[in-house]
Formats: sequence, C-alpha cells, structure tokens
Amino acid sequence: MSRYQRRERGYAMLSTMMVLFLLSIALALLGASLQLRMRLARQDGQSVLLEALSDAAVAEALAHLAQSADYPGSPEHAFGGGHIESRVEPLGGGVFDVVATATFASRKRVVEAEAVRQPGMARVRFWRCLPDPPIARPSSP
Repeated sequence: MSRYQRRERGYAMLSTMMVLFLLSIALALLGASLQLRMRLARQDGQSVLLEALSDAAVAEALAHLAQSADYPGSPEHAFGGGHIESRVEPLGGGVFDVVATATFASRKRVVEAEAVRQPGMARVRFWRCLPDPPIARPSSP
C-alpha cells in the first residue's frame, strides 16, 4: 500500500467520523425538541383536565346550592382522576360567593364564582380564575 493510499484512507475515516459526529448532534437536537413538545402536550392535557375539574366543582356547588341556601360547600374529595372542593358563602339577597378548587398532578386551579340563587335554581352571574399558591410538597428527610 502506497503512502498516498494510506492518506486517502485516513482522510476517508476522518470524513466518516465527522459525518457521524454531525449526525449524532442533529439526532440529539431532534430528541430534545421532541421531548419538549411531549412535555408541552402533557401540560396542555393537564390544563384541560384541571379546567374541567374546576368547572365540575362549581357545578356541584351550584347543584347543592339550588337545593339548600345553607349549603357551606364540599370538603376535598376525589373526582375524575383529581380532587375537587368548594366553599360557599352567602353575600345577601340570594347572592353567594363560590370558591371551587381543583387539583390534578400537583397542579391546582382555583375559581371564584358569584352565584344567584332562586328557589330550586342557582346560576352563575360571573366567575374568574384566582391566582393559586403552589401546592406544598412534603419535604424529604
């Protein structure tokens, strides 16, 4: 084998290694991008579920409020894969303040609604999402 052929083989090996290196970088970037997209999709799904759970907590409170003006709310209980709770306070004149909380996958959504009660019926006048504090996680020893 001549010196020229060995140089060509060395150059071919170096070129091949460079192509493999660039390919591995491209695949690593693609993997990171897909991981980010999957995390965003999971968070979107959790947000939709949290929204549905908080709506369910408000609906549950309204159903009970329609039955009784003395309804104080529900303690936290499991519902739809998460947990919901509500607190109902009378404001006077058949108007009530309903604060509903939904928890799912270490995320929390708090909704406040102003409800109007008439005998056998309760409806929401307006509602808004409240800023929620992060859920306290137990500290590890």
